[in-house]
Amino acid sequence: MDLTHMAYCGVDCTLCPDYLSGKCPDCRHSQWPEGDPCMPIACCRSRGIDCCGRCDIFPCPDMTAFYAESEGHRAAYGRMTALRRENEAKENRI
Repeated sequence: MDLTHMAYCGVDCTLCPDYLSGKCPDCRHSQWPEGDPCMPIACCRSRGIDCCGRCDIFPCPDMTAFYAESEGHRAAYGRMTALRRENEAKENRI
């Protein structure tokens, strides 16, 4: 799965109103300010993973409410779930 325009949480940045309005920078291609409240970025970086879908505890309690907030967030959950299944399939082939 291509993560180029996908936020750590799975949101497609090219469809995100916050990104399009300039409220949220592209979290993969810009220096994210220290102390910013974006929990998925801080969490993923602290765990050394590139997105929530690669986390051992996905979906975690902290992200469950986020994924229920909107259609875009539900789509993000779908992308992260698909990525998780893709990774599990690869691991089972090894």
